[in-house]
Amino acid sequence: MANTFNPSELHILIVDDEEDIVEVVGHFLSEAGFNVHKAYSGNQAMEMATPDIDLIVLDIMLPEMDGYEICRRLRSRVETELIPIIFLSAKSEEDDQIRGLMLGADAYLTKPVSPQVIVAHVKAVLRRSGIEESRTLIVDNLTIFEDEYRASLDEKDLGLTLTEFELVRYLVRHPRKAFTRQQLLETIWKDAMMVTERTVDAHIKNLREKLGSFANNIQTVRGVGYRFVRDESSKSE
Repeated sequence: MANTFNPSELHILIVDDEEDIVEVVGHFLSEAGFNVHKAYSGNQAMEMATPDIDLIVLDIMLPEMDGYEICRRLRSRVETELIPIIFLSAKSEEDDQIRGLMLGADAYLTKPVSPQVIVAHVKAVLRRSGIEESRTLIVDNLTIFEDEYRASLDEKDLGLTLTEFELVRYLVRHPRKAFTRQQLLETIWKDAMMVTERTVDAHIKNLREKLGSFANNIQTVRGVGYRFVRDESSKSE
């Protein structure tokens, strides 16, 4: 049976000499919950590519040592031969892609590509490597057990209703995105009749009361609705 993982338990190494790309890709991977490590040259990548790294997003055109050589060396070492590698390169010719895959890369993406697509490929490659994403969401001291339809705060069950659970799960799964009350109605309540936008406000109020200090993460967007944004002040000491 495949192992399961929480992204917060995995370490992703991004290797690219373009700092803007490293920062953007790193930001989206961090938002997806992964631990991100950054390297900007071939030698730095080789130093950081230890068995503790779970996947590498690797550029090809790098100073000191190109991505092809990095991939070849990692695949030749017992301790790193199984680390999944995704090439992310401006080299878009078919021969370049074939060479990368023949060296043992698990995927080859050509720039420009959206960060969301990169995150999706990271998760897909991890699954193909025999790891399945856990159905448990962990954000600071909040744990959401998706398969059990329950959530706990500081390991204490919150006693959420089904609707409260669906609300907090949905907001946590879409950080920073503001949802209108109507959007939440259509997503959480779906085709329920006689449900108004004031129902959303009432459930958010009840949810916040149960979340205590963690409720600071669920923000009211004036004139719009609600969004989930991690609030540093809500973290446990």
